[in-house]
Amino acid sequence: MDISVIIPVRDEAENIPDLVGRLVTTFEKMGVSYETLFVTDFNRDNTVEILRAQNRLNPKIRTLKLSTARGQHIAVVAGLDACKGDAVVLMDGDLQDYPEDIPKLYARMREGFDIVYGTKEQKNDSPLRNVFSRSFVAVLNWLSDQKLAHNTGMFRIISGRTVLQLRKFREYEQSLTGLMALVNFPTTTIQVTSGQRLKGKTKYSFLRQVNFAVGFLLGFTTKPLRLISLLGLIVGGVSFAYLVTVVVRAVFVGIPVVGWPTLVSLITFLSGMQLLALGTIGEYVGRIFLESKRRPLYIVEEVIGGADGQSV
Repeated sequence: MDISVIIPVRDEAENIPDLVGRLVTTFEKMGVSYETLFVTDFNRDNTVEILRAQNRLNPKIRTLKLSTARGQHIAVVAGLDACKGDAVVLMDGDLQDYPEDIPKLYARMREGFDIVYGTKEQKNDSPLRNVFSRSFVAVLNWLSDQKLAHNTGMFRIISGRTVLQLRKFREYEQSLTGLMALVNFPTTTIQVTSGQRLKGKTKYSFLRQVNFAVGFLLGFTTKPLRLISLLGLIVGGVSFAYLVTVVVRAVFVGIPVVGWPTLVSLITFLSGMQLLALGTIGEYVGRIFLESKRRPLYIVEEVIGGADGQSV
């Protein structure tokens, strides 16, 4: 099979028929063999029923129904484990990624690249959300050992050998962009169309973006721990210098030791720094705890277009 398309979806019943129609038209024009693999878990609409209907119309439209909700990246991992294509396209299901851009990604990959990211012309988010997004990416790129681009998302194509390498990573907290950077096969980008959601609501709230940013940061660097140590040294040095100043003023100048507001402020500041340090260390320890259990990354409840009851 030439191309597999993996699409994680949740509550996208309104968009799926249009998306499938445009995908089928695109692949028919390309003249390649394909499969489309949707991955879903819990839905408040009739997404699963729509996907069943699509499979009855076209057996190439398959679906993995997971019994666990572990987020977008784990859903993609489930798709990577089940796909059969020599090349794999990853995309969102809200039509902000244009199926008509897949030929461009595929042609670029056939030039000798294993990973081709779709770079958006622009992000169609609100100005405030764009500011937050750029700020997140800037902070992550400063702290992390891996780099992210502001105007890239899930939309990309990867080679079969990249998929084989990604299947080796069974981390409980997955960040596929970071893992692809670790694989480090030949990578490039190509500009794609920046679509806009016309139906439904985004599932990527501000809180989920923060959670993704924290997970990405803690999954690929220990710099926060080193920054805590550096901050401790700085605060300790400043505190010692302040102590020397107070002693000199009291002994040699005769100025009495005063400054309850200063003392309270210092105690409050140091207490906050201690809680921040403990929280950061706790996040790392919590991830070690989850990894040590070696639980399945996901459990497949049903495969629409195949067998069910799998866990990996």
